[in-house]
Amino acid sequence: MRTTPLVTGALLGGLAFAGAAQAQTIPAATDSGWRFSLTPYLWVPTLSGELRYALPGNGGAQGAKVSLDAKNIIDALNFGITFGAEARNGRFSLATDLLYLDLGSQSSQVRQVDFGPGGRVPATANAGTQSSLTSTLWTLAPGYTLLEGPWGNVDLQAGFRLLSLSSATNVQLSADVEGPRGTRNFARTGRISDSAQLWDGIVGLRGRFVLASGFYLPYAFDLGGGSSSFTWQAQGGIGYSTGWAGVVA
Repeated sequence: MRTTPLVTGALLGGLAFAGAAQAQTIPAATDSGWRFSLTPYLWVPTLSGELRYALPGNGGAQGAKVSLDAKNIIDALNFGITFGAEARNGRFSLATDLLYLDLGSQSSQVRQVDFGPGGRVPATANAGTQSSLTSTLWTLAPGYTLLEGPWGNVDLQAGFRLLSLSSATNVQLSADVEGPRGTRNFARTGRISDSAQLWDGIVGLRGRFVLASGFYLPYAFDLGGGSSSFTWQAQGGIGYSTGWAGVVA
């Protein structure tokens, strides 16, 4: 995509991993009627990465690269929603997961401005550059229970995942960035922004292994592709359930 911000490192990896934390009821193939579950969850990583902006017509600059300094997600969070939910009837299920984050005022640096051949921008030239980022990660996957018993269950799932990203950088430099022979420049102050939506089809397995006294081991794994060349995620943990409520780490 021509106007796509590229986010790398811990940010994108953390988003993909968080999307695996879906709700799950205990399946029973002989049960009739619908059952529902809801799982709010917390996600507290450190994020960092790089934003790449397309800049057609901006003083002759073709693009700009902006690095995000490492920062705890709680410090940068303006607003967030994270939850998973599931509806199940016998062996059939429908699971969804939504993660929305609004991150603002994160310290960043303009690293490079492309005037044809790229030109590096010294870190000392940045004088208070800040970036904001909003991201939505939504998964929707119907499922079917392949195996189940007192030991737990194995579900096959197939669906899609949407990763939507919007970023903006308020540029604050000590001077304009000049292009070759001084004929073009990138202004020392201003605002640049971009957005992208990545749709991927996914297929995977999901379920739990039952332990004693209400404890169990949940797991999930999926892979797929589409807008992304390849995507995968894996999740595991330990949980405790009273039958109507529980907790998972």
